[in-house]
Amino acid sequence: MRARNYIGIFFICLVVGAEANLIRGKAIKGLDNEDFPSRQVLTAKVNDYVDKTIKMLGPFLQENGLEPLKLPDIEEGFEVKPIIVTYSAWFKLTEGQFTGITNVSRSGDQIVSYIGKTLRVRVQLDFSDIKLSYNYLIKVMNLGPTGQILGSLNNFIAVADVLIDFNNDEIHLQQFSISNVGRLRVRLSGNILFDWLLNPFISVFMRIFDNVIMKFVELTIRNVAQVAIASINSNIKEVIQRIEALN
Repeated sequence: MRARNYIGIFFICLVVGAEANLIRGKAIKGLDNEDFPSRQVLTAKVNDYVDKTIKMLGPFLQENGLEPLKLPDIEEGFEVKPIIVTYSAWFKLTEGQFTGITNVSRSGDQIVSYIGKTLRVRVQLDFSDIKLSYNYLIKVMNLGPTGQILGSLNNFIAVADVLIDFNNDEIHLQQFSISNVGRLRVRLSGNILFDWLLNPFISVFMRIFDNVIMKFVELTIRNVAQVAIASINSNIKEVIQRIEALN
């Protein structure tokens, strides 16, 4: 079933390529026509095609273990200052989950470009209504409060840059990166923490969210996409070999 879905995505891209041939000579951001003096650059707006393809992403992400996405355990040290003396502390985050990745839609107009025998599709994806949770344990001054930290992220934007090479009938993921992260709100459940402990704990968690958690999400989605594209390429070659064997 997955192979059929992947091949379906590929043929949608072929239709996009045909559509791109209808619109000629438009400049597109990030692409310099002077780099291709002997080639004609064709571009097209492909919002409808992208929307149809995105509808397949939800089930695909769920099938590949990304909804919910299990987050790695994290352990981090920090300092607290209850009154005058500064104390060393540390916390451990476990059983993390990141949900809402299937809430994905197109962000803005999407453009494809066709140069020679390559089709470049650069898509911006808007992931919205994201939730995350971790169990936490804090150790400081013989205290060991535990509880749960709950986060709510309004959205994040990811950019996927896909190159379809008709010279060798292959698809390549040129880029997948999270380019913009919205506002994160957090709250704690469980033990009540004093301000002198709560504030530095939340501050360190926010830094970890930006530098560790979102990087993990980006890498995980990129790896799943790479595996899917490798499967697409394998299926394409198999279909072509079967067709050639009939001749």
